[in-house]
Amino acid sequence: MIKTKPIARARITTHTEEDLKTFFTNYQENLDCYGIHHARYIYNMDESVVRIGCPTGEIIVVPTEVKELYTASPENQKSLMIIEAICADGTPPPPPVIICPGEKIMESWIHENLTGAEVITISPTGYDNENIALA
Repeated sequence: MIKTKPIARARITTHTEEDLKTFFTNYQENLDCYGIHHARYIYNMDESVVRIGCPTGEIIVVPTEVKELYTASPENQKSLMIIEAICADGTPPPPPVIICPGEKIMESWIHENLTGAEVITISPTGYDNENIALA
């Protein structure tokens, strides 16, 4: 048995050790250039697209000669974007930003388990843009 995986998984192997060394060398040079010497000024931001109603990998039985199996991603799926950030010194992070596609937020979208600290907004595409990024 093998586990199916999205095609995007194959892209992870494109980074080499040399790429990572170059990145961190450039990173340190920029910290020095801009005088950033304290962890409280360093944030890491990440955005993730969450696909709604798209199943994760499944366990399937295949012939022994099959080593990998890819499944097609549904084209008409709904998704939303979540932006989160952390501070390098461990201070509490800013609240996550949830971006939904559309023109207005429907009350039925808001789950009862949310804490209230989240920022929920919309964009026509469901992705961040210059207005959301600078808010």
